[in-house]
Amino acid sequence: MKKIYLTLALVAGFFASCDPIIEHEGKESADMTVAELQKAVTLTQTVANQNKFTYTTNPTLTVQILDQDNNIISYGTSGEIIGVPPLTSITVRMMNQDGTIVGFSENVTITDYVDVPQIYSYLFGSNFTNKTWTWDTEASNGVFGNGAYLQNDGPGWWVVQASDIDAECDKAGLPKDGLNGWMKFTLAGKKTEMSRGTTGTIDWDLSASVKEGWSEGQLTFSGSIPLLGVQLNGNYAYQYDYQILYLDADKLHLCAPEPGSGDWGTAWFWNFKAE
Repeated sequence: MKKIYLTLALVAGFFASCDPIIEHEGKESADMTVAELQKAVTLTQTVANQNKFTYTTNPTLTVQILDQDNNIISYGTSGEIIGVPPLTSITVRMMNQDGTIVGFSENVTITDYVDVPQIYSYLFGSNFTNKTWTWDTEASNGVFGNGAYLQNDGPGWWVVQASDIDAECDKAGLPKDGLNGWMKFTLAGKKTEMSRGTTGTIDWDLSASVKEGWSEGQLTFSGSIPLLGVQLNGNYAYQYDYQILYLDADKLHLCAPEPGSGDWGTAWFWNFKAE
């Protein structure tokens, strides 16, 4: 096993959830300095160049482990870490009893990612970098349209075929979203870039499925919408939140209801495929 001892990098800001706790044989002890924290925490990479780590503390300390984006990836006195790509640095920090924060971090290089949730390779490619999506001209139910919310798995009432998508994008004032339109998802920063020239970010919550067996979770765009990401019956209002109806390495099919729609209400559907 390769042991990595991290170097100093104080983290701006802190977390409200972490109580200032230092334990040593069941007793509280004096506040720690950065140097003392470095000596107390051991971070071990279980396999060289892999995204798995363990950490221990001696004396027993309650610490947080964060990635380069300040996402908390572990919390406690010891534990395991499975970093998701792109993992470029790891930070250890804690709060002293007097409210001061101490922490240190180090850059890490990962070339072998294991046990990563499938959605990362689906959305951003098997090399965890970026992926370009276009209209799914192979879908049997068209590329866009509407249908029954919580029932249809794609356009079911009004179906827009690939040959007609340019006209719909023109009506929406999004001519560059037509058949030749594309959207690029980049894992670093979860960035999105659209053929219309706009950029933003993307995120997901796989626990936010509105109906078991019908959707796989929620996909949220910020700053920019996907191709023709508007509500046609709502004055072309931009739509940012979508239910994932189907996602694999080749297909991304999305749905969004009209405001207030329930079961069998009107929803809109978008069928995309990997370029």
